[in-house]
Amino acid sequence: MATRNGLFWAFLGLLCLPATAQAVELASHRAAYRLSLAEGGDGAVTSVRGGLVMEWKKACDGWTSSQRLAFQAGQAEGPPFSYDVRFSSWESDTDDRLHFSMRSFDNGKPAEEFRGEASLPESGGDGRAEFSVPPGKSVALPAGTLFPTRHIKALIAAAERGESFVSVPVFDGSGLDALSNVSAVIGRNWPGEAGRPAAWTMNLAYHKFTDYSEEPEFQLSFRLRADGVTDDITLDYGQFVLHGTLDELEQLPAPTCD
Repeated sequence: MATRNGLFWAFLGLLCLPATAQAVELASHRAAYRLSLAEGGDGAVTSVRGGLVMEWKKACDGWTSSQRLAFQAGQAEGPPFSYDVRFSSWESDTDDRLHFSMRSFDNGKPAEEFRGEASLPESGGDGRAEFSVPPGKSVALPAGTLFPTRHIKALIAAAERGESFVSVPVFDGSGLDALSNVSAVIGRNWPGEAGRPAAWTMNLAYHKFTDYSEEPEFQLSFRLRADGVTDDITLDYGQFVLHGTLDELEQLPAPTCD
C-alpha cells in the first residue's frame, strides 16, 4: 500500500455520499462467532479458544451496538494469557453523534477504560470526541470522518455500486487512538438469492491517522452481507491471527416508536 498524505485521505472521504449510504437497510441482529487461531503471525501464540458476540440494534433515534471479544491463548514460551474487551455505543440516525464505552481486561484484571461522546457538524467540517474517561481528553476529528454504523453503510453502498476500493477516516471510540485511516478493498461478491441477501468480501487495513506508512496497525477481513451481517472474520494483530466462524445468528425485533 502506497504512502499517502492527509489531503489524499480527506479527498477519499468524499467518495461515500451520505444520501447513498442512508439508503442501505441494516438488519437488527445478534451474531455469535467461535474464535480459533488462524495461519499467520510469528508463532509465539500456539492456541486460542474464545468467542466474539456482536449486536447491532435499531433504536428510534439511531443504532445501538455492543461487542464482546474474549479468548484464552497458549504461548510457545511463557504461561497462557486471557484477553476480554467489551464495547458499546449509540450512533445517531443523522450520523453526526456517537456515545461510546469500552473496557478491557488482561488475565481477568481491568486494563483500560474509555467513555465519551463524539460529534460531527452537519456542515461537514471538523468534529471532536470528548472523553469522560479518562477525563479531560479529546480527539480532533477531521472532515469526512465516519462513525462505525455509517462506515458499514458506506461499504455496502460502495459494493452495490460496483466499487472495489474505499478509504476514509473512521472513529469508533475504542480509545484515544481510535481515529484511523481505514482502507477497504472490496472483492468477490455473491449475488442475492431467495431468502439470502447479496454479500461481498471486505479486506480492511487500519492505519493511525497521523501515520502514512505502508504497514497497517491492524487488518480485518470478513464477508459482509447487504443487511450488515458479517461472517468468515479474520482479525490480524500482527503477532497472531484469529478466525471467527459464525455459530449463531438471531434477528432482533424493530423498535416501537411513537
